[in-house]
Amino acid sequence: MKQKIINTLKQLTNHTYLEIVPRGNSAILSVIKLVKKKLLIPEEGGWLTYKDYPEKLNINHGFVKCENAVINLEDLKQKVKDADVFLYQNPGGYFAEQPVKEIYQICKENNCLVVLDTSGSIGTKLCDGNYADIILASFGKWKLVEARVGGFISCKDKTLFNKLELEHLNDENSLNIIEKNLNLLPERIKFLTEARSKIINDLQDFNILNKDHLGFVVVIEFNDEEKDQIINYCKKNNLEYTLCPRYIRVNKKAISIEIKRLGQ
Repeated sequence: MKQKIINTLKQLTNHTYLEIVPRGNSAILSVIKLVKKKLLIPEEGGWLTYKDYPEKLNINHGFVKCENAVINLEDLKQKVKDADVFLYQNPGGYFAEQPVKEIYQICKENNCLVVLDTSGSIGTKLCDGNYADIILASFGKWKLVEARVGGFISCKDKTLFNKLELEHLNDENSLNIIEKNLNLLPERIKFLTEARSKIINDLQDFNILNKDHLGFVVVIEFNDEEKDQIINYCKKNNLEYTLCPRYIRVNKKAISIEIKRLGQ
């Protein structure tokens, strides 16, 4: 069964070397341990442990500027010169499509590894292993593959893959749950995409950030008058929401409607 899951994920990532791990965070930790000079992460639209692990492990790290969670390429060009690993998420904050080709080219010109977190894009066009040295994802709560256990990490290159200090997930019950939810992935993506489109249409008069991007939350910038209107819409439609500024979404006053928390 494990090999079947691995084969499916290899097709989705276009990577040759892949392992199932107990948690997405364990994959992130294995990547951060590769850092020799400096780790770069986005200033917004990332995941909590992008910041937490380097601080706990005393690993040199810095932030790349973003515009509504989209990587600023000019800032990346300057900062990547001193870094050897760039870790980012596509879509940023689950709502911002990233310029993956340009990011990869900039990093490769500066001998910097590109690590792409696809927890919010596995199974979509945004999960493209051609533009990442390492891909990782979580299968945790509210992720696209919502097994609530496990994750994966993959590489193009065998030598790089062998450098990773990996925990392996071999529990049959957990693997069963992952396989089930992996099979449901196309249906889940369709359901969430349709739900997002309806919300964007309903709230089209507000300032929706990156509304034309593929994503699984809706992030709306607001003024004080609009805030209550958006919250009332969420309550009326039983939609969970979070308030920003928030590192994992965007660093400005906004409401993130958490579509990815919806059940079918």
